[in-house]
Amino acid sequence: MRLRKEKKGNEEKAQLEAQHRKELDNLKEDVARLTSLLEQALRSKSGEGTSSQPTFTTHILSTPAALSNPPNLGANRTLLEP
Repeated sequence: MRLRKEKKGNEEKAQLEAQHRKELDNLKEDVARLTSLLEQALRSKSGEGTSSQPTFTTHILSTPAALSNPPNLGANRTLLEP
């Protein structure tokens, strides 16, 4: 009986992890697509490479990697409270 519950729990956990992974992959794709659109808009606004302003490509493209390891925002909450 206990083994059945553990097996069922493991199956549910695996399903949840697979769903989480799928959602994360979809989010990464959305970020990449939006980044591309933003870069296109910035290029068209600045004159396609004629601007002396720095590009934001490196910072923006690093965002999906940061999403795979999100910070625990609640961990230091007490430090922010008065």
